[in-house]
Amino acid sequence: MTELKDQNIKYKDWLDTSTFDNCKLNRKDYGEFLCDYITGEQEGFVLNLNGHWGAGKTEFLKRMYSELITRNYPTIYIDSWESDFTNDPLTVVSSELLTQLEKCHEDITDISSDVKDLFGKVIKGTVIGAAGMITKATYGEASVGTEFVKTLYESDNKDFMNQLKDDYSDKITAINNIRNELSKLAEELQTNDGTKLPIVVLIDELDRCRPTYAINMLEVIKHFFNTRYFVFVVATDTTQLCESIKAVYGNNFDSKTYLKRFFNRTAELASPDIEYYLNSLNINNDYEKAGYLTDLHLYPRISTQPLDIAYYIAHLSKYYQLSIRDVDQLLAKLNACLRCAQSAYTSRGLNQAINIVVLIVAIIEHDKGIVAFNKRELFTPLFEPFLNNESYAFEIDGVKIRMSLVITIALESISKKIDKGNSHRETGVIIPLLNDQARSAHKNSNEELKYINYLNDITNTINSFIFSYDITNSHTSQKNKKFWVWDDYKKVVELAGNIT
Repeated sequence: MTELKDQNIKYKDWLDTSTFDNCKLNRKDYGEFLCDYITGEQEGFVLNLNGHWGAGKTEFLKRMYSELITRNYPTIYIDSWESDFTNDPLTVVSSELLTQLEKCHEDITDISSDVKDLFGKVIKGTVIGAAGMITKATYGEASVGTEFVKTLYESDNKDFMNQLKDDYSDKITAINNIRNELSKLAEELQTNDGTKLPIVVLIDELDRCRPTYAINMLEVIKHFFNTRYFVFVVATDTTQLCESIKAVYGNNFDSKTYLKRFFNRTAELASPDIEYYLNSLNINNDYEKAGYLTDLHLYPRISTQPLDIAYYIAHLSKYYQLSIRDVDQLLAKLNACLRCAQSAYTSRGLNQAINIVVLIVAIIEHDKGIVAFNKRELFTPLFEPFLNNESYAFEIDGVKIRMSLVITIALESISKKIDKGNSHRETGVIIPLLNDQARSAHKNSNEELKYINYLNDITNTINSFIFSYDITNSHTSQKNKKFWVWDDYKKVVELAGNIT
């Protein structure tokens, strides 16, 4: 019996680096479930794995590959984006299929010779035109290939057209023979090597391809490989793929119905658990080792426990509906900002108070092009709630708080105002916007704001650093202390914005 995991398979390193056991997005149960589901199909099956951009489709397919290979199912992985420069998806799929199967099985070179010969009858540099002709003649359906053939008929390339006409019958026959031979190939692999069926082909990055190539790839899968013992899993952002189809057939074309021709079923790849992902990265430990948690005064804390930066990142990422790719970008830029601040500490001994909520929000706003980022000033802590996304609450010490309120108070903590004064106080004095009176008003007017540790940490930080930074930023009363205000956040975030 052939153990596929012991063979010289193309992506053998994934068996160690990309498994559901080390999945940082907590998708082990779902991944194993889908593997159970697709391996129960034997009569030709195409599954659309649908996930939005940045949902982690590629990493999920890699782990499916490892899981299926470990279970001893012959599995092929094809990155369609890598082959987008060609006009011939049939050549790509057939070549990868046979090449990767040969890496799984030592004797397949002889077994697959008939299949190679049949593919050779079709792949002669005219595959897309031939596929279009076959599609129209055999199935009576419109396709990109059909349109290509129509263009050829209107051209003056008579020699080429004569070749198409002469080979037409052979290619029609070859299509049916290819399907039969592929099924026989799968059976022989099971009989001779003891591997399991079906053979699974994973198609990745289709939604990134040129519209015509993406559609041609789907046509090829349907007409050439929809055969017994073969299962295809096509990972796409279906919304984006629908737009690609409309780019070819027009905005009024019913692209959703059209796609149903190619897929037997659709499996949704839900948004990942960002908090689980961040915890798996050990961000707090990394920041502690880097010195950020000791060299910088990062505030506010969410409880009496040490500052949990990962918790803030997770909740703010959910509020702003960030994808995993967005979160990775956020982490890179946050690290760059904190590294810059730490450099000032190590080189000049400058103690700095940095509101981590404001810094994270500023990075997100800058990336998303939110207007408030450029309009906000020291005296105007402007905040624009994100899509009225108040269904998600921030939890502090067991109390749920509206995220917009958490952000608003964080922005107030780094802002100032001119005190109007009264008969007992001087007028025109510049004071913190989140002063004692404002904090009391927040506590009294909002029952949900019973997070005393959160406000107390802000209060203590303001009291400790407030005299170190004046409104003109021209001098400090304590030269070794700096309380970051909006201009400081804006400047460092804009610099970090060059990192992509």
